Amino acid sequence: MSEVTVLVFGPLRERIGVPELRGHGTTVAEVWAELATEHHLGAVPDGVRAARNLEYCEWTESVSSGDVIAFLPPVAGGSGVATTPGVRAAISSSPIDITTAIDVGGDEDGAVAVFIGRVRDHSDGHPVSRIEYEAYPEMAEAEMRRIAVMLIERDGISRIAITHRVGTLEVGDPSVVIAVSGPHRAEALAACRDAIDMIKESVPIWKREHRDDGAHWVDARHHGH
Repeated sequence: MSEVTVLVFGPLRERIGVPELRGHGTTVAEVWAELATEHHLGAVPDGVRAARNLEYCEWTESVSSGDVIAFLPPVAGGSGVATTPGVRAAISSSPIDITTAIDVGGDEDGAVAVFIGRVRDHSDGHPVSRIEYEAYPEMAEAEMRRIAVMLIERDGISRIAITHRVGTLEVGDPSVVIAVSGPHRAEALAACRDAIDMIKESVPIWKREHRDDGAHWVDARHHGH
């Protein structure tokens, strides 16, 4: 039986009380089973995904001693990952500098498409005072970079930069900035739109809204930026 490092995030971390612990098992499912027994978690909650060594994986995947296994609740949608020409991806704990974040265009590009997600002052009919964003930063940056590379290869765009903020954000603060440059506007606009949709679906970032009825973790399957 292998000994692994187990990471938990968002509402799972809140329930367990610590972000990191040791686990044992021969498969990812066995590692979860041990964790669930020790912390009275029961069956795998709906939407929780597993990752092994910074990549999403199946629950049946085998584990080896020294692996890092992360259990990731549905996302709200320095990494050490090799750089890719034309791609920038960053998790930032500091306010996003918009001018720097959208500086992607080269002289050969005729279009730059930009998406800026901001903290809004309401959610589901409730006033929002602030939002806390939490990430698995190494995996989040790797996943954002994977998305960017796929879009460059698919859409014929030249460059793409993705910056996502973590920490406590006030109403009006930028939470995510995406900039895409390319020869033509149609491809740049499409890639920008698809990038935010993919980020909300698969990048391990969670948010907790502070509203007039308390603090609530947000599942991006039902809420947007």
